[in-house]
Formats: sequence, structure tokens, C-alpha cells
Amino acid sequence: MIPEEISSLRNSRIELQGVADFLPYPFIIAEVIDGQHLNTYLNEKFLEEIGYTLDEIPTIEAWYGKAYPDYDYRNNVITTWDDEETLSQQEGKVFVKSKSHVTCKNGTIRWYEVKACVINKIHIVAFIDLDKEIRFQEELKNINKNNDRMLSILGHDLRSPVANLMSISSMAANTEISPDEFASLIKMINEQSKQVLELLDNTLNWAKLNFNTIKLNLVEIDFRVLIANILEIYKTPCESKNISVKVAIKNFKINSDIEIVTIIIRNLISNAIKFTPQNGAIVIESFGNELSIKDNGIGMSQEMIEDILRNTNSSRRGTNNEQGTGVGLQLVVNLAEKINCSLAIASEESKGTEIRLTFK
Repeated sequence: MIPEEISSLRNSRIELQGVADFLPYPFIIAEVIDGQHLNTYLNEKFLEEIGYTLDEIPTIEAWYGKAYPDYDYRNNVITTWDDEETLSQQEGKVFVKSKSHVTCKNGTIRWYEVKACVINKIHIVAFIDLDKEIRFQEELKNINKNNDRMLSILGHDLRSPVANLMSISSMAANTEISPDEFASLIKMINEQSKQVLELLDNTLNWAKLNFNTIKLNLVEIDFRVLIANILEIYKTPCESKNISVKVAIKNFKINSDIEIVTIIIRNLISNAIKFTPQNGAIVIESFGNELSIKDNGIGMSQEMIEDILRNTNSSRRGTNNEQGTGVGLQLVVNLAEKINCSLAIASEESKGTEIRLTFK
């Protein structure tokens, strides 16, 4: 390289470094020297936001290793970049760009659009932050997926009991039946109505939660009173399955939203009854700031528990063929997060389930 070119390159480098420090994006300035891609400058925004120093990423290979620690993802990023670079050269463009998530020095992972160009043999790579935009898009996808799932639940679980109600009421109105048969039909209507009301109640609260209309109203909650009221609602199904319910609640009071706490506990007690067999037992007790609801029912596998915590569980029938709504436990998990309450599930198939709520 002749002296004039060296001088021009040095001046270009100095000018670029000065400009880069005033720009709002992280920048890497690099040069290809003796066939090796060396990073020669990182602007202040890069050091502030992404964090690596030149000593840590002196070459492009070192950068790839730090920014993309996962081997498969790193290879995918490199392959995608090489393909984009080839395409740009074929089209006569000076810019190459690609999207990827970058692992920063502090361990956070952020989405960037990475843009590169070459000026006087100097490579300039800019990082445009797309993190909020992409995460917002992912959140919208999850919301839409959740909404589709809810519509599916409504279409399946609500149609069936309503159709049964229509069939039973039509039979009662148009058929000569004995008093015993009539009493049996009324009982069936009552059970179906409870199921419809439970589904509608859960659905409305789920909808409020997902449209961010739930506002916390903190009051002191006496759990002995709250649980006694809930058990009164489920007195008939407990008696029909001859389930014993033991309540050992000490002077357990917390400040929280009573409506949300009621929905959570009502769903958990309803599930405990649903999945406990004839002559089974349910124990509800408190330990410090924890509430435990334990049954000796059919239990769950670890995979089912993980599905519940991921909100991907589906409904299943109870020990008396009771139909689940498929949304109750999803609602419990979401509402528990809303009031800063942690939920732990311990279960073993054919032996029962214990769910612990820890109020903070």
C-alpha cells in the first residue's frame, strides 16, 4: 500500500471513529488485514449497550462466539449473513442487513437489525435495536393464540352443556314422565346449569384479565370465612361423591384482592372435587402465608403439570365423568401472577394432588 493510501485510510478511520461516537446506534468498525477480519473500533454506544470490549472481540470469529453462544444458532446467523452478502453483491448493493438476537455481555438477549457496509476498505457494522418491536409482535402472537384457544374452548365446552339443557328441558316439556323421572331431569338441568355458569364466570374473568381491565382492590381477607362460603357452593357435589373435606385454617388473613383470590380458590376446590373419587378426601390448611389444597384423587403426570404452568393444558373429565372447562387452571395461573402470588403443584398419578399458594 502506497503512503498516500495509508494516510487516506488513517484519516478515514479517524473521521469514522469521531462520527460513530455521536451516533445513537452501537457500531463496530473493522478492517480486513492480511485476510483476517479484525475489529478496530467500538463506539461508546456499543460499549454501553452491548458491552464487549475490543480485547474480548478482537476478530469477527470472537464476536460471533460472544454474541451467539449457541452453536446451532450461531451457524444459522453466519449462514444467513453469508447468503445476504452474496445476494447484495449480485444486486450491486453496498449494504448487507439481517435480523438476529444478540447475547450482550451482561447476559441479556436483544433483537437487532445488523447492517454493514464497506467504505475505503473499512467495514462498518451498525446495530439497530428491534427488541421492543419484535417482542411486542411475539406478545401479539401469543395473545392471538390465546384468544383462538379461548374461542375453541367456548365453541366446544359451552355448546355441549347448552345443547344438553335444551334436550333435557324439551324432554320434560313434551313427554309424560313420573315425579321421580322429573326430579332426575331437574337434577340433570341443575348440574348442567352449574357447568355453564362456571364456564361463563371463568371466561368473563379471563377476558377482563386479558384486556387489562382488572384493577386490584386490596382488602383484608379472612380465609376461614372465604373458604366456608366457597365450600357451601360445592356442598351438593361433595355430598354426591361422599367426599370428606377437612379445613384446618389458622388465623390466616392477608391483604389482597378478594374477588381474584375467591376465583383462584374456587377453581382449585372445584378441581379437587372433580378429580377426587367416591369416598375421597380433601384437606385445606394454612402454613404461615401459604394455603394448601390437597386431595387423594387421580393426580397428574409431570408433563400435565408443566402444561398447566405453560398455559397449554386441555380439559379432561373428572372421576364422575364431570366435564372440565379447560380454562379454569389457566385462569388460576394468570390471576395468581396478577396478585403476586406464587403457585406450586405437587402431584402423582393415582395418588392425588397438592396445590400450594404462597401470598407475598
